[in-house]
Amino acid sequence: MRYYETMYIVNPGFEEERLNKVIETINEEFDNKKVKVINHYVWGKKRLAYPIQKHQYGNYILIHFESDERQFLLNFAIFLKLNTSVMRHQTVRLDKQPDVVESHEIIIEDEIIESDQSTKEQDTSNEDTLISDSVDTENEEITEESEQESEPIIEKSQQEETEEENVNLVQQEETEE
Repeated sequence: MRYYETMYIVNPGFEEERLNKVIETINEEFDNKKVKVINHYVWGKKRLAYPIQKHQYGNYILIHFESDERQFLLNFAIFLKLNTSVMRHQTVRLDKQPDVVESHEIIIEDEIIESDQSTKEQDTSNEDTLISDSVDTENEEITEESEQESEPIIEKSQQEETEEENVNLVQQEETEE
């Protein structure tokens, strides 16, 4: 037996019922060809790397199956291309049999991802607060330093101007000789 994984992307505007109908249609195709499905689940709505049919997001669905027939893969690819609900698909051969994923494991995985995102959002808001506080204190320090050192800065700029004038005078004298 050979094991395969197909990832296909479905229109992000589909509600849950319509998404389930697409999954059922694909499951029927597997049943008609007598191919064993190991896993078939919605991976979630993700941002696309590039727009597809003017969509920025897509519903990713993952299916693991086993088959010996090469002709089935060709027919399945044509079936997915002709299915207007499927925007893109890709099938990959696996080295070993995939583990069976239970539906509650998928939900737990999604919850972990959501909790990580909320934690990151809290961290970024805390960082923003810390950054704005540190910028305020830096600005106060800079204004205090600039008030104390304002006179030496003026003196330095005057010195630089006189040095430039001296260099210009020396160059003029050399050109005249």
